[in-house]
Amino acid sequence: MTGPANFPRPARWLAPRAVVVVAAFAIAAAGCAPSGYYHSTSSSLDSLMTANAQLQKRLASLEHEIASTRENVQATRASSDTRLSELNQRMDMLQGKLEESGLRFTQLAQKVEASKQRNSSSDSTRARSRDSTAMDPDEAFRAASSDYAAGRYDLARAALTEYLHRYPDTEVSDDAQYMIGESAYNTGDFRAAIEAYRKVVQNYPKGDHVAKALLKAGMASARINDMPASKQYYRMVIQRFPKSDEARLARERLGQKSGGG
Repeated sequence: MTGPANFPRPARWLAPRAVVVVAAFAIAAAGCAPSGYYHSTSSSLDSLMTANAQLQKRLASLEHEIASTRENVQATRASSDTRLSELNQRMDMLQGKLEESGLRFTQLAQKVEASKQRNSSSDSTRARSRDSTAMDPDEAFRAASSDYAAGRYDLARAALTEYLHRYPDTEVSDDAQYMIGESAYNTGDFRAAIEAYRKVVQNYPKGDHVAKALLKAGMASARINDMPASKQYYRMVIQRFPKSDEARLARERLGQKSGGG
């Protein structure tokens, strides 16, 4: 009888049916073997069949797991590729916006610089115009008044001071002196404002701005916390111009009733 070692080795485990055939052949070959030997062989055959079935099941499970893992890896790779593509697109878009913003900033900076140059040129032209000794007094006052009306108080203050230096006795000289005080007050230079208001009272006592100059001198003194001087200016307004609007405002600031002396 040929031994098991002479059988060809299968590529995988024997299928259950092949195992049954082999077992049947072994039994037939045994012939009149004792019953104990038969039962022992049958038990071994059952064990082999059970083990083979389990191995087949484990093999199928492993193949399924490998296939599932392969699918997951492919799906993850596809998702990663898609995400990477989206990130690249967003980076390109952001880069484009950054370049656009940089261009707009550069253009804005150029416009600001051009505006500064134009304003500087305009201020220089006005300054040269004011410095001209041939300028007409009315024209000089209008130019200074234009700066004052536009809120260019430093320019107005300088132009009006120059105007008074050249034309101290015109019909608008008191206006110019009062506007110098207002320009200083509006820029927060309260001490210079007080001095300018005092010159209105001293140099142009018959002008139209004396009452206002005294009131504003009191207000400017209050802004620098010189309350005794402030109250003195308010009392001067009330004494010299008792029926004026400036006197009414001075009384309110002193806490007096309207009509008080």
